[in-house]
Amino acid sequence: MEQIFQVGPIRPPSEANSLLLRVTENCPWNKCKFCMLYKKNDFHTRTVADIKKDIDVMAEYRDRILEHKNGEDWNMPALQAEYLALSSEDAMMCYQMVFRWLTEGNSQAIFLQDANTMVLRPEWLIEIISYVRKRLPEIQRITSYGRANTLAKISDVDFKALRQAGLDRIHSGYESGSDKVLQMIAKGATQEEEIIGGQKVRNAGIELSIYFMPGVGGKALSEENALETAKVINAVDPDFVRLRTFVLRSGSLMEELQKNGQYTEPTDMEKLKEIRQMIAHIDPQKARGTLTSDHIINLLQQVSGSLDRDIPFMLSYIDAYLALPELEQRKYQLARRMGFPLDWKQLYRLKETDMAHITDLAKNIVDEKQWEALLHSYTDRYI
Repeated sequence: MEQIFQVGPIRPPSEANSLLLRVTENCPWNKCKFCMLYKKNDFHTRTVADIKKDIDVMAEYRDRILEHKNGEDWNMPALQAEYLALSSEDAMMCYQMVFRWLTEGNSQAIFLQDANTMVLRPEWLIEIISYVRKRLPEIQRITSYGRANTLAKISDVDFKALRQAGLDRIHSGYESGSDKVLQMIAKGATQEEEIIGGQKVRNAGIELSIYFMPGVGGKALSEENALETAKVINAVDPDFVRLRTFVLRSGSLMEELQKNGQYTEPTDMEKLKEIRQMIAHIDPQKARGTLTSDHIINLLQQVSGSLDRDIPFMLSYIDAYLALPELEQRKYQLARRMGFPLDWKQLYRLKETDMAHITDLAKNIVDEKQWEALLHSYTDRYI
């Protein structure tokens, strides 16, 4: 039986080609009302010994694959033969992941899964990181998820030790900077913890990538969500701010809030206006990182740039879209929600049949609830 290593269910889009090392299983909090990923699974930590075995398996697959490389060329028939000879689908998946890691753009990064690796004892995490550096010396970036309230509890000394061991970046789903919103969605963190935890990470020299959900506060807390989120960004000065436009997923606990009248989801356009309001309140003298819309769930993926230089561009880009005739806005909305990764200026690139179908729907669905339901039928499928 071929050796395999464990792989968890999710990673940030920016870690698409990184190796995935499962250090913990599932989520220790697991109460967020918007998240459905871990609800049926209990949290477990894996032993350091088991994690080291997985790292050894990764190194073994790396060595086997590199035997089929001659300079810049790969012996693809030999690679395919070795791949097809593997004894299980799990072994094939592991082999494929290591090959992709070596060949598709980022053979220098590894991501530690699952939802909150930072909950481990610092000495355990240091041992794991150090072993990664030993067995996979080509690794230049080690990254992890970490919840804001967990980050706030870790000491400055431990953060510096983790950085010295080789932890380079932490991804943290802040979701909102508003205490009212955080409480409503049962995030299990406060604005104060977000700021304290984020500042500790940054002070230790570890890169910080934080995520926010425009629209997660609902119509009633839309302005609060925008302004308080900007306040956190200004206080923390993260390296990356990543937008994940909120969608009320079918089957999530947020549906209960909606049914009880405690939550009304903003429209697609209202979420975009909330993004604009948040960006407009970021202080480029305090926040100098990068804002990205690196997920298909965001309507305008081109809203991206340096916070200390590109805020005027991002605002003007949004304003240009908001100034379009409603039909043009709708045509792009639907095209985007159907999965076309286009700027609205590139709609002409669609097939005539697709464009005709999109235009017909955009013109003839006049009821706003029906229109939003159509858009939601597409966005509900994204993680």
